[in-house]
Amino acid sequence: MAKNRSLRQTFHIASISDLILCHLSPRTLVWLSRTCRMTHQAVTRFLQRAYNINRHLSRYFQDPLQFRSLQARTGLVISGSNALQFLDRTSYPESDLDLYAHPGHLYELMEWLESTGYNFTPSAHQAQDWHEHVSADWDGTATRFPRTPRDGLDLPWYPDIAAVYTFKQLVVIHGEATELKVQVIETICNPIKTILKFHSTCVMNVITYNAAYSFYPVATFEERSIFNICGSRHRPGAIAKYIKRGWRVYAALRPWEMAHPNTSSFFPNVTRWVGDRHCWSIQLDTSGVKPRPALSRTSEQFFFDPSTQNGWIMSSEASHAGIFKPIMDCYPVMTTVFRYNYIVPNEAILAGICGWAACQGRLNHTHSTKEHWTWYVRVNAV
Repeated sequence: MAKNRSLRQTFHIASISDLILCHLSPRTLVWLSRTCRMTHQAVTRFLQRAYNINRHLSRYFQDPLQFRSLQARTGLVISGSNALQFLDRTSYPESDLDLYAHPGHLYELMEWLESTGYNFTPSAHQAQDWHEHVSADWDGTATRFPRTPRDGLDLPWYPDIAAVYTFKQLVVIHGEATELKVQVIETICNPIKTILKFHSTCVMNVITYNAAYSFYPVATFEERSIFNICGSRHRPGAIAKYIKRGWRVYAALRPWEMAHPNTSSFFPNVTRWVGDRHCWSIQLDTSGVKPRPALSRTSEQFFFDPSTQNGWIMSSEASHAGIFKPIMDCYPVMTTVFRYNYIVPNEAILAGICGWAACQGRLNHTHSTKEHWTWYVRVNAV
């Protein structure tokens, strides 16, 4: 009885249980929570504290709920090392905050950043005033074509990116002057397509207004292993940085992964969607987050994030030596019928969507105006 009482006290007192639970991996925490009601409650409370997104964002924004409300109405996502830190419950003090914006939402985001005290820091190829590069008048009813990056962008290192804008702010944290850096990435198609072109799988994670998703969670957080994606372009040292942080990097698929893809934590040749059963999905507390308003009077009201409507396949490219290197296959959907651009995992899905979109588009362009446009937002029925 005394031992049971001590055990209950250990898991009931947060300051004690956190010292134990903070050392466990996500999968181990799930396993522990299934052992009994006591540990389930303790783990649930710990996860609420550990994955407190408002606390995580408070380093960069005085009002995280205002920022998340901006995310909700624009589909803005956080990715890169910041999303990795949040999911891994760690911190890289030298890292910045990377924000990936959908076409048409850049102006609102950058106006908001300036209103919170951030200052635009132009690159050598940018004007001092970002308004010279970004227009508030985006017409989603105009025919969409994949754009080329803006002049001056360092092309070898920025696949699927139209432009990068840097904002900085000097603040005092724990009594020390600290320069915060936020990078705004204007994507050509959408954030998920850009993220799938990252150098390796460990940074394929996103934070939306209502959830955090890791695309390859077991590999990233349990096995601490990652794939260097074939064809990805990245700055020298990007891979080495994550090796130093403890990840083991693979250049090619191992033979058994090709023979039994469902047993691999990378799921080669398996159709994937953001938020599917192979993802690690953390639902975030949305209390105080203002929901997205309707896009127009006739448009479908929706509360999911557009990121969840994107799919892909990690396929493999065989070399002459029979080595299979992972590549990310997806097909862009860029049509005036949808407010957002999407990617789908195969040509069959693409053909079905494009056929319907062509028919619906003819009706819209014949009978609707820009002010009364009907927007559609769902491509994945799951």
